[in-house]
Amino acid sequence: MFTKKAVFTRNIFARIASLILLLTLPASITSETTSPNLNLKATGIIRHDRDIERYRALGGQGEFACVGRYAASASSGDYATGVLISPLWVLTAAHFVEDSSVWWFGDSIYRSVQIVKHPGLSTVSEDRKAQWDGWDLALVRLNRPVLEVTPAIRWVDGGELASRIVKIGYGYIGDGSTGMNTPATQERLGGENTIDAIGGTIAGIDLGDDVLACDFDSPKTQVPNYLGSAIPLDLEIGGSKGDSGGGAFIKRNGQWQLAGIVSGGVSREITYGSVILLARVSSANPWIDSVLNQVYQD
Repeated sequence: MFTKKAVFTRNIFARIASLILLLTLPASITSETTSPNLNLKATGIIRHDRDIERYRALGGQGEFACVGRYAASASSGDYATGVLISPLWVLTAAHFVEDSSVWWFGDSIYRSVQIVKHPGLSTVSEDRKAQWDGWDLALVRLNRPVLEVTPAIRWVDGGELASRIVKIGYGYIGDGSTGMNTPATQERLGGENTIDAIGGTIAGIDLGDDVLACDFDSPKTQVPNYLGSAIPLDLEIGGSKGDSGGGAFIKRNGQWQLAGIVSGGVSREITYGSVILLARVSSANPWIDSVLNQVYQD
């Protein structure tokens, strides 16, 4: 489909882009009363040797309908991701969420009425990032209950290490060889990875025990492996600009349970070998329960 010159040019631009992008996100949102045409296909950085349609199919499975889309306003060009954990509450990453926000679940639009950020954020020193301690979390209360979508079941204990996850998010598409596609395109994607580490030191960064880490394994033997097994899963996926706030799910007793919230990475690299950091839901559960159990009056 491309000439060799075109492919080379695209790859150069993709590699440059991958070095300067964080896990945040832009897209078009056009309606305040009805859900726009979201073109829910695949998003994120996938294996270069796999058909993107398979990632599209995984991202569209009904059990992951609890993953919704965020924007600061209905007319904003920037959007992110969050996970519905009760009819009124969304769990997401704190680093992008605004005081006022708009959310899409199913075919409906909802607005935020309250934002509660993780208390650990107030203790983060200037030389650290909240993502390194697993505190990059926020709870968003919606203006009305989401009735047509089943909230996620939260993972409530430890034991996540070495578990297979499915990650769902809204980000830019690309592959592990070349990075983000040019021109940039965002869609919805599901992909697989493995919890390779809980805390520890990665690339010289000391991570807290409330952080789950996954690296983007490559089918190419010359790419170094930093964590866990070097063998990629069938639908291995890395992090992409646009995944922040997305959910990482582990299957237990036939049910997909929310184990992590996409928070960031150890660097801005998004090709093979990059590392995704997830805020650990099992550690955050006491705080989450304390917020959800309060009585609120608008």
